[in-house]
Amino acid sequence: MKRVILYLVVVVVMVGCGKTHPVKLEVDPAMESGSISKVAVFPFSSALHQSADPDRVAPRTFDQLFRKALDEREDYQWIAPTSVSYMLESEGMEQDAEAFVDRWRKKRQADVAFLKKLGKELQVDGVLIGVVELWQQDEVDVRETATPTTYVGATVTIFDVNDGKVLFEASDEDFLEGARSENRDQQIVRSGAGQIYSDPGGSMYKAPPPEEVALKVVQALVGSIPAR
Repeated sequence: MKRVILYLVVVVVMVGCGKTHPVKLEVDPAMESGSISKVAVFPFSSALHQSADPDRVAPRTFDQLFRKALDEREDYQWIAPTSVSYMLESEGMEQDAEAFVDRWRKKRQADVAFLKKLGKELQVDGVLIGVVELWQQDEVDVRETATPTTYVGATVTIFDVNDGKVLFEASDEDFLEGARSENRDQQIVRSGAGQIYSDPGGSMYKAPPPEEVALKVVQALVGSIPAR
């Protein structure tokens, strides 16, 4: 008798010199087998304190960048966040969805009943949620020797709608340093794309725009989803 033993493949890359992206990756064999083909994508949520992102720029930025990156992954059928949100509103499931994401983020507990209902309504195999966990710009006083830096991080999780099992989870964070100017009468930031941002008369060196760092994080997260 042949026995098939399923096991969870977990790859954790510790942060350090020569950091690998994503920095943490967990993949279930079911995700690698190709049995998961249709996935509902939730809008990104935020684990940031309101004071760190009062206008919720971070989740909106990730939504836009993540959607574009997923469009290039034609090996899966992705149900867009707009379609998912419309269904949740139509079926009166918005509060349930918020509670599901919040409970997972804080307690790592998945609401299986909610996932089953969602899977039935959308006819999907999995549900993807994303959480922005780091969105920080460190500006530097011109009198200091430090370098202005922007940090961005996020986690993406895909659940099996049948039993709430985590099929895939990846976390990544990255940073981008700005360039200092020898002229103390001007703020200068040279982004990764080579663009220069300046503010004459500023007393602080500005950090690079977080959108550029977010793009690097998104590329690492989407690129780590197993190919079908």
